[in-house]
Amino acid sequence: MSTTIRVPRRDRDRLERLAKKTGKKKLTEAFRFALSAAERETDNYRGDVQSIARAQRFARPSGRDVSSRADDYLAEALFEETRES
Repeated sequence: MSTTIRVPRRDRDRLERLAKKTGKKKLTEAFRFALSAAERETDNYRGDVQSIARAQRFARPSGRDVSSRADDYLAEALFEETRES
């Protein structure tokens, strides 16, 4: 049984490049290779994936004032974290 999935053109182009790099003749083979690699990586990861999502809430865009306001950003993040606990 097979199914069709729709992907943006740029992702298909990336899959084609991966197929060439890995010597796969078909995109389905390259897709299987990519899935296997992704599964190996996620199986080896031992950290808390949710911690990444929590940290992203406090991420700020980088710019000219980042270093001068780093203490403010850190204090705000710590305050929010303690308030949630």
